[in-house]
Amino acid sequence: MNISKSVIACAIAASLVTGAYAVASSNSGNTAVGMYGVGAPMAWPERKALITTVVQKWSAYVQKVHGIKPQVWARSMGATFASADPANFRRAATMTTYEGMIATLLGQKTTDSKIIDALAKDSSPAALAALASPASGLVYTMIQPCRIIDTRVIDAKMDANEEYDYEASRPGGNFTDQGGSDTDCGVPADPSAVVMNVTVVAAEGSGFLTLWPYGTAMPLASSNNYSVGRNTNNQVIVRQTIGDLKDFAMYANRKVHVVADVVGYFAAPDAVATSPLDTSIANGVDNSVATNTAYTATATCPAGYSVTGGGSMVSPHTPWVTVAESYPTGNGWTVSGVNLSGSSVVVHARAVCARN
Repeated sequence: MNISKSVIACAIAASLVTGAYAVASSNSGNTAVGMYGVGAPMAWPERKALITTVVQKWSAYVQKVHGIKPQVWARSMGATFASADPANFRRAATMTTYEGMIATLLGQKTTDSKIIDALAKDSSPAALAALASPASGLVYTMIQPCRIIDTRVIDAKMDANEEYDYEASRPGGNFTDQGGSDTDCGVPADPSAVVMNVTVVAAEGSGFLTLWPYGTAMPLASSNNYSVGRNTNNQVIVRQTIGDLKDFAMYANRKVHVVADVVGYFAAPDAVATSPLDTSIANGVDNSVATNTAYTATATCPAGYSVTGGGSMVSPHTPWVTVAESYPTGNGWTVSGVNLSGSSVVVHARAVCARN
């Protein structure tokens, strides 16, 4: 039987985006996750369409350049897709570089031209790591916002034109000496980069704040531009210095208080993620669908398994049976559409199930 390469490519793309849907939809109703985004709300159909665009556009690139399986990458990004700010997500889908897409998705104010210029100047591994994005083969993990710095609490307002050094990773410890949480905030040992919401408070003049890896030269770029009488906030990605006394440094050219909440981190993919999955296919019941009739079909995974994707099966095969929606429901998969083939067909849903 001949199956065109385009059909195979479409099938592979469909399996990737449905895996991302499964993770994203499981997070989309979580109110804690919702606080990461700002701006107008986004309806699930639009978010699904943007997930499809991004996954199909970049999954092959991730595998070719970084050796990460597309399925692993797509599912690891599911939580980020679910909580990305609508305006950031819409703009990220239009970016023409992977680094630009990731930075925009996470709220970094950047353009493709800036990314391209940076890569053109230096494409070494060190330069890619400095971009603090999955361009260096990292996976982003979002966490509940947790305070790691509050100079007001410890009465330690930053003096102007001085470098201050901090830690962002203390597994089993806490950040109380930095004015932060009495927990370790869930940040593992030695992440390659952290994502923080950084707020400047009570500035004694207009100026800028810069964050950079500890023990390296201070960059010219500003992480937060502030002014008198305003509390200014910005989300920044800060590469960490691994194996040294501190993780990152901070500088302000005016006297200020600083509050920093960590919201996520970049780290190498978990080795377990590349292990083969024990999967099976669960078929739903057959549904006889007359021509010009809508259908809905569901397949459910057996006990001890979790749904990771799904689709539908039509007999006899015809391209005129549409699939309007394909999405996870509970521990199963649901598909719906319309039979436009001109005759009756049998449709059933299929769920891809992984052993727990």
